[in-house]
Amino acid sequence: MPRGSRKGLTNEVRPGRLALRLAGLFGSPLEIRHRVRAEEERFFRWVLLAVVLGMGTGLAVAAFDFVLREQAVIALYQVHRALLFFALPIVGLLAAALAVRFLVPSRESALTEAYIIAFHDVSRPLRLRDVPGKMLASFATVACGGSMGLEGPSLYLGAALGDSAQRRFVRLFRREDAKLLMVAGAAAGMAAIFKAPLTGVVFALEAPYLIGLVGRALVPSLVAACSSYITFVFLAGSEPIFISAAISHADLLEIALALVLGLVCGLGARVFVMATKGATRLLHRLPIVPRALLAGVAVGAVGTGIFEVFHHPYIYGPGYMLIRHLLEEPEPVSLLLLLFAAKVGATALTTGGGGVGGLFFPMAVMGTILGSAFGHLAPETPNAFYPLIGLAAFIAGGYRTPLAAAVFVAETTGSPWTLIPATLASVMAFLVSGPKGISDEQR
Repeated sequence: MPRGSRKGLTNEVRPGRLALRLAGLFGSPLEIRHRVRAEEERFFRWVLLAVVLGMGTGLAVAAFDFVLREQAVIALYQVHRALLFFALPIVGLLAAALAVRFLVPSRESALTEAYIIAFHDVSRPLRLRDVPGKMLASFATVACGGSMGLEGPSLYLGAALGDSAQRRFVRLFRREDAKLLMVAGAAAGMAAIFKAPLTGVVFALEAPYLIGLVGRALVPSLVAACSSYITFVFLAGSEPIFISAAISHADLLEIALALVLGLVCGLGARVFVMATKGATRLLHRLPIVPRALLAGVAVGAVGTGIFEVFHHPYIYGPGYMLIRHLLEEPEPVSLLLLLFAAKVGATALTTGGGGVGGLFFPMAVMGTILGSAFGHLAPETPNAFYPLIGLAAFIAGGYRTPLAAAVFVAETTGSPWTLIPATLASVMAFLVSGPKGISDEQR
């Protein structure tokens, strides 16, 4: 072959060799193909399914929130007959107990606790067949004045949808990805009901552990929470739930006093946890109907007393109106201590009597009350500062979730200035609240 022809052949081959060498930097063609396929599967698992899950959860939570908080709870606060206030918790707890007994196949009433159990125990999945009965039981509890929050059913709904979806598409997930969509669904439920996507993510990652986070579920949880939040606010509006309480600054003295308030709220959370677990142990010795009746009578008596003093049933339901009232108008310390004792008692009795709902927001109410009382003893500050710091600290102590508590205050007020004092107070409450929080299943 002529030399020129050999040279021409060599020149033609060089681009192919260059392409092979470039491909070699990233691996063989087969390895590249496997990587691309793995990324496609991860995108499908972590993004597409999480988006759909978030949208579905946000839509369902929006409907539940509209019917319960925007209709039933508002109607509850428009009642002005003391006898009716006394009777409503009895009806609500009895209806909730019967709904769990006859409409929940597993016969379990737990919501957030069920999520924590299912996360740690693969033999205890969340079943969609339990959702209608538990949602009905939660509606009866809160609509009739039971002292529980809406975040419990919202979180449970999202977690059950996520767990069922992952079991439906089990072939798409690896063993180490177990419970990925369940955590993402829990984050989506919390994100929607509080219009606080980061709070939903952090709480879903923090709740299963006394100390620690579920790190592997971070990305799908972020995607699901944002998707759920967008869906919810499209239907219900995007204004933060405590927008009027925004804080514009926090000086060194206020930050130092926030630590003291964190200590107070940590001890208060410890009292609440002991009261709730004690009431539950005591009341669970009775059959389901007498248990609900006795607890309902007790909650009704406490609620009627508060109604006679304040002319509003402030301890009934989640407590949104009480928090807004305390953020705008300070009450005397004596009345605040009365409110605190009543809210602790009503929540403990509602839980022990078989009520179905969340405990996150009732603890927020208790923290707000303690913060308002603390504000009377501290130097003059904006009226909302100490109530908001107390809100975060009490949740951190009661649920062992300091990061979620601090983020919750910042998101629901639209005020990033609360992050530093709220975080410090939450850490202090976390340290002094005892070895365990309200959940017995955290590890």
